[in-house]
Parts: sequence; C-alpha cells; structure tokens
Amino acid sequence: MPTCASTRPFVLFVFMLMSSLTLSAQQAPLNIAISWERSPQSHQYGRWLQQAGQQIRIVVLYELGLDRLAATLDSCDALLLTGGHDIYPAWYGQEADTARCGTFNLYRDSLEMQALDLALERHIPVMGICRGMQLINVHQGGTLYIDLPEDTGSGSLHRVGEEGWTQHLIYPGIPLLAQEDFSRKAQLVASNHHQGINKLAEPLLVMARTADSLPEAISWKNPDQGFLLAVQWHPEWTPLAGEMAVPLASAFLKAAATYQQRR
Repeated sequence: MPTCASTRPFVLFVFMLMSSLTLSAQQAPLNIAISWERSPQSHQYGRWLQQAGQQIRIVVLYELGLDRLAATLDSCDALLLTGGHDIYPAWYGQEADTARCGTFNLYRDSLEMQALDLALERHIPVMGICRGMQLINVHQGGTLYIDLPEDTGSGSLHRVGEEGWTQHLIYPGIPLLAQEDFSRKAQLVASNHHQGINKLAEPLLVMARTADSLPEAISWKNPDQGFLLAVQWHPEWTPLAGEMAVPLASAFLKAAATYQQRR
C-alpha cells in the first residue's frame, strides 16, 4: 500500500497540471468577429481593439461568406459591426429615398443583418460603430435620417463636405462606462457621417447625444438582454478619437472575456 509521502509527487503533479490548464484558459485569446475591415494601411478596427492590451484574434466576416456565418460565430466571443456604406433604405421602409443616399453594398447589408441575428440568438456581446449603430437600430425596427444636412440642417456638425472628418462633443445622459471619469462628462469624438438615427427602435435606449440632439450612443433598455453598446462616432480613428477610445475597447473586450468563460 503506498505511503502518504509517495503520493505527494502525484498530487503535486495533478495540482500543477490543473493550475496550468486554468492559466491557459485564462490566457486564451479572444476571438472577435468584425463585420468589415478597412485596408491594412491605417485606422483599422482590429488595431483599435488591440490598444486595450488583450490578446485577440480577428475574424473578418465579410471575407468568409454567408454560408460560414453560423459556424464562425459559434467560435467567436464578440461581434463588432463597423462603419462604412449607407444601409439600403428599403430595410427601414424608405426605398424611394435611395437617390439621397451614398453608396450601397447589398451583400454587406444581408451579411451584417444575419450576423446580428445569430449574435443575439447566442447572447454574444455586440458593439456597433457609426454604420454599425445605425444597423442595430434598423435591425430592431427603427429608422434613419437619410441625409442630415437636408433633413435636420446640422450635417456640418457630423461631417465636413462629402468625406471630411470632424470632431464634436457628445453629452452622456447616463453613464457610458463604468469609469467615473466618463459618467456624465462631455467628450470630444471623431465624426464622419451624413446619416443618423431618426426613430429609435423600441428596445433601445439613448445613452448620449450631440448638441443637435442626434443619438450618439445606444444600448438595450433591458440590461438582461446582454451586452450591447453602439456609438455613432469613430473610436478607431486616431488621432481624433478622443479619450474614450481605449476605455470603449476595454469595455467591449471585457464583455467578450466574460462570454468566453461562460460558453
């Protein structure tokens, strides 16, 4: 019969193995699905997320195709819906206004709508940026201003000319992030868009607005629905991104890490 002393090396080995497995699980990179990414030159969404200091793997859904969406999202810890093309207005009942829009990408519209469907079914954390925020609102039954300069007269606050970047203040109505510094303090952010939320979808809550009252950040009314945060500005667009850029990335990746541990 083995002595107590002879079992100690085995017990120590098992403890070290379990500790190693736990540490490996804690250090596993986060798999982040990004709906669409810019070219490698600059201002990529993935590079912005990496500033938060977490190990991440990026999966660009646009490069994979609709038939691989479900399987891909099954292995991901969060979904980022990014900026870019105007959403085709038939998605929110204004197809007659297509002439007042910019460029469309109907494939991208379908891909992102389906990706959001799947993410919400799986309770995957979701963040939206610019177009991504608009897409979330449309997906949930809201509408958009087709063209802010024409519809509200405040377009110059959000974009200079056809494609020029600008900065403006956003005013949180409720705390945007856990950090006290960002609770209700106005923040300078990077902006470049000519559309925005008109009718807010019923399940959503406006968290911040601009001086012209346009929604600039949204989340769920009911926090039990999971992590969803979307902003109209561009935290990835350095050097205009402002002080909230890294805290936003950190909050998103923290939600991804929590999801990874639970799935």
